[in-house]
Amino acid sequence: MKQKPADRRNWQRVTKSRFAQISLDVSEFRGYVTLFCIDEVREPLWVTCCGQRLCLADNGYTWMQHFPAGARYAITTVFDPHDEIVEWYIDICNRHYLDAQGRVWYEDLYLDLDVSFSGEVELLDVDELDDALHQNLVSSVEYEVAWREASSLMTAIEQDMFPLLWLLPSHKERFAGLV
Repeated sequence: MKQKPADRRNWQRVTKSRFAQISLDVSEFRGYVTLFCIDEVREPLWVTCCGQRLCLADNGYTWMQHFPAGARYAITTVFDPHDEIVEWYIDICNRHYLDAQGRVWYEDLYLDLDVSFSGEVELLDVDELDDALHQNLVSSVEYEVAWREASSLMTAIEQDMFPLLWLLPSHKERFAGLV
């Protein structure tokens, strides 16, 4: 399984960035929140999500990640330079944890969900999860956990039963003065 740092320290595309992390315990969310500010990139990152071509990383973009306590997912909210939401990206995780320096990391279970601003959901990286199982990078239990979590989240989002997506952007203001 892939271990990923929230601060994206090894992302070669980004040449200059800032990062901050906070612990949050409010009525709608309990866990860690990080803000990754992309100041300069070698080249922009363009992807196709739900049939639309979107820029996800370029100068001035911001990625805010939420790591809900006890959850098996992490939510990334991508903001453009005008502070408009571009999309949400949900990583299915085995767990999140703090390293020795107190920075958030997560164990990525390969499956991801792209969620457009209109609420369309696209499941990604099924082939990566299947390959990981065949290469013994994830156990059969972790494989099943990934599928259950992705399926549950997709259903909740499609039935508009996952209000967390709409509440999270308000957390960005808590980083004023930190980055």
